[in-house]
Amino acid sequence: MKTEYRAFQFSLLALAPIHIGNGEKYTSREFIYENNSYYFPDMVKFYNRMMENGLGQKFECFIQEKKSSAEENRLISFLNDNSISDRNFGGYRIIETGFESEKNDIDSKLGTINEVAKFMRDPFGNPYIPGSSLKGAIRTILLNTNPHWINEEAIYKTKSFKVENMNIILWDAKTKRKFNNLFNAIRVSDSMTLCNENLIITQKWDLKRMKDDEPTKPIGLPLYRESLAPLTKINFKIRTSSKEAGELIENLGVQSQKFYKEYERFFLLDYPEDMIQDNIQYPIYLGAGSGVWTKTLFKLANGILQDRYCSNTPNMDGKGVLKLTKAVVMGESQAEFAKELIKNTESFYEMGKANFMIKEITK
Repeated sequence: MKTEYRAFQFSLLALAPIHIGNGEKYTSREFIYENNSYYFPDMVKFYNRMMENGLGQKFECFIQEKKSSAEENRLISFLNDNSISDRNFGGYRIIETGFESEKNDIDSKLGTINEVAKFMRDPFGNPYIPGSSLKGAIRTILLNTNPHWINEEAIYKTKSFKVENMNIILWDAKTKRKFNNLFNAIRVSDSMTLCNENLIITQKWDLKRMKDDEPTKPIGLPLYRESLAPLTKINFKIRTSSKEAGELIENLGVQSQKFYKEYERFFLLDYPEDMIQDNIQYPIYLGAGSGVWTKTLFKLANGILQDRYCSNTPNMDGKGVLKLTKAVVMGESQAEFAKELIKNTESFYEMGKANFMIKEITK
């Protein structure tokens, strides 16, 4: 493959909350809800302060022992029981939106969230989006819109079931596999560093498809994530090192529109129009909670995916559910524009939905 270097500026705009997780969760013993915000202290600093105050052993018991009452398992309970008013333990705060959880009059002062999935962070503790996350979303678009990749090789059979082959075009060399370094010739940078002010806490909501044109109501689930707020802007750089790779990225916007139209016909049209967000630029879905069909060869996987999921998700009906969340836009200057992001009056967003612009730049 002939070397031909090109560089592109990729500008992402979150139209809905986006969660890029690091695989870890905060428990209710690691954050505090009070004064309309969620405080996530630096737990190393917190523990050292407890040791200095002669409360180290008591705090260790609190961490290890599970109390019968959810209220007693919260960090705020430990602080109150030991008359600790200090909140200077490092870490960060996330301002509440009011949509983190269903209202709970019994436990409202303490918050009702028991776990929060953490957002990806760099070694300095700053949130960011790894280039690999964006590259995966780009690969999904390209695989679904390139006819010569959607063939019999795109599905393979395991001992238990058939599986869609997202590695039909490899990212890098694999042992005993013919190597096409097309995706290896596409290098996506990590995003610019983000800040904690860009984050909100979101709840998972599922919406079943309409039956007989009768709309259904979204169901809130006890799953919470640190997520980028709508209208957050994130910049990346993409570099290509072959002619074919450069042409794919150059035409990515057109391919993303093609992908979206097919995805809309395949899945989104089964749901109320007011739950589907319009695009203002080129569409893309990113991160956890955006739905399995945004991350696979959805036409080939239809039927195959349901068979695979039925053992773990017995309630999966048809093509599953639309993944939603509730949110508000942070910042008064963006509040007016935010009204154009959604068409419903209940503040529901499509989880993980974003738009992008891309342009070639000098190296």
